[in-house]
Amino acid sequence: MARGVVGLAHMRGPLVAGFMWGAFALASVHLRDTHGVFLLVWLPSAVAVASLYVTPEKRWPPLLAALAVAQFTTFLLVDLSALASLAFTVADQVEAVICAVLGLRVLGGRGKTPRSFAHIGGLFAAALLGCMAGALIALPFRGEPSFAELAWWFLASVLGVLAATPILLRARQWLGFGDQTVRFMQDNPQRGFPLTVAAMFALGVGVLESPAAGLLPVLFVAIVFAVIRFGQLAAACAVLAYAAAGALVSFYRGNAAPILAADPAIAGLVLQALMLLMLATALPIAAMLLTRERLAQQLRAQNAQLHDNLTMLNLAEQLAGLGRWRLDLATGQQEWSPQMLALNGLPRDLAPDPGNISELLPDGGERLFSELAAHRDDRRPYCFEYSTALPTGEERTLRIHVTNEFDPTGERQALFAVAMDVTEQVLRETALRKAREQAVALAAEAQKLALTDPLTGIANRRATLDWLGRLVRASGQVGEPLALLMFDIDYFKRINDCFGHQTGDEVLERVAKLARAQVRSDDLVGRIGGEEFVCILPGLDAHAARALAERLCRAIAEGSEQGGLPRITVSVGLALARPGDTPESLLARADAALYEAKDGGRNQVRRAA
Repeated sequence: MARGVVGLAHMRGPLVAGFMWGAFALASVHLRDTHGVFLLVWLPSAVAVASLYVTPEKRWPPLLAALAVAQFTTFLLVDLSALASLAFTVADQVEAVICAVLGLRVLGGRGKTPRSFAHIGGLFAAALLGCMAGALIALPFRGEPSFAELAWWFLASVLGVLAATPILLRARQWLGFGDQTVRFMQDNPQRGFPLTVAAMFALGVGVLESPAAGLLPVLFVAIVFAVIRFGQLAAACAVLAYAAAGALVSFYRGNAAPILAADPAIAGLVLQALMLLMLATALPIAAMLLTRERLAQQLRAQNAQLHDNLTMLNLAEQLAGLGRWRLDLATGQQEWSPQMLALNGLPRDLAPDPGNISELLPDGGERLFSELAAHRDDRRPYCFEYSTALPTGEERTLRIHVTNEFDPTGERQALFAVAMDVTEQVLRETALRKAREQAVALAAEAQKLALTDPLTGIANRRATLDWLGRLVRASGQVGEPLALLMFDIDYFKRINDCFGHQTGDEVLERVAKLARAQVRSDDLVGRIGGEEFVCILPGLDAHAARALAERLCRAIAEGSEQGGLPRITVSVGLALARPGDTPESLLARADAALYEAKDGGRNQVRRAA
């Protein structure tokens, strides 16, 4: 059932189109045969073409079938033979299809309005080709085939297609045919349009009735003025008004254009040709005016959009703290946004061109212009920061992003810049950098404290054992000699008891200092206990290590009395790393050698077995 409803809906357009074609044709033939009216325009041609324009091509077959039935029946009703009726039907069908197919191709599809000279020329060509094809097909079947018969069919059909089709397309919503969703000529007629059409009808009657042939150009002038005032639709309505005027004059005078003082048939053909010439003159003017109006509308829309965008841009600049600046290097013309002026400490009301800003900027713009000059050849955007002083004395830091604009010859012709206030960011970064530097210093100090004996300033037990572990592993891997000296102060408890702990601490400091003076820069001296010290000697064999240990004993014995301190001596245990040693085993052998030195009388060096 739903398909049936859709099918009936689709058949409504073809049935309405067929009925309209037959009604217009019978009415036109009746006026011609009964009242002697000269038919300047053949309206049924417009019905067929307009119906095809607004119907999807896939639904053309039922439409053409409905039109064919109406055409064939109408021709039979006006007493034409079946053969002539068939020929005229074919002629009308071919005419309509050619006009519609070519016209749609020219316009680019259904619902499009002619907006250019190319469209007007294409539609004229489509109408001329289609109507000429129809006239040639029908000519052999006319009662008396002649040039006049050919010309009348051709001109009447062309005028009908060009003048009446636009009006039918506009009125089809009320007439009920074609695809109602497609819109043509959305612009509505302005006030006074019906009165203008009526005036042109009256003007046509007056001019055609006048004995002065020189008045015919008035019809041209009137149609041009109407087109300028009301657009394309005015041209079509004016031609139909003139056609109606000619029909009326021929009704009571027997001649559509008595002003031409010619045979009625010839006068009618001449008037048709003049009307076609009027359309050929007026429609391009209308297309040109429409193009100008469309461009004007686009320009107004673009200006409105530009105004909105500029308003939004200014608002965004204020919210984001951004400013714009463009400098034309050829003319010196500048464009500063109000926000850009404010960022540089200048009054906003100097926008858009504040003139020579070097005199207005607090620092004379030295930093700004020197950077711009340094980057004059840069093809990529670049940025830099510069400082400016506000009238209040506050210093502000701006970050500016700049793009150079070059002409085709490679010469820089302008630059565009966007600046933002980064004062707070710079202050935060400066504070963060200082905090980071302080943190690094504190971390270094903490690291130093973690690895350094606070009394003597040499490596503490943790650092010493860590360093010893790495060197023992390296010695085992590459076979490099490694010597370890372990020494402590002889009778150190007696020093604390007799001279006090302060003196004892000073003695420890003196021993550490003397020990460091005896070793190389790559050696390490560390304190691993109260009065126990270690010297780690990488790369020294037994002989060199023994010699260094002897020097150490003599240096401490000879130098400990400086500064009023008691004379002290040290006992030294020497151990050399062996394959398979661990830090613990090497320390244990050095410690055993140290005790041998003590047991042997102190102030001496003993080597571990």
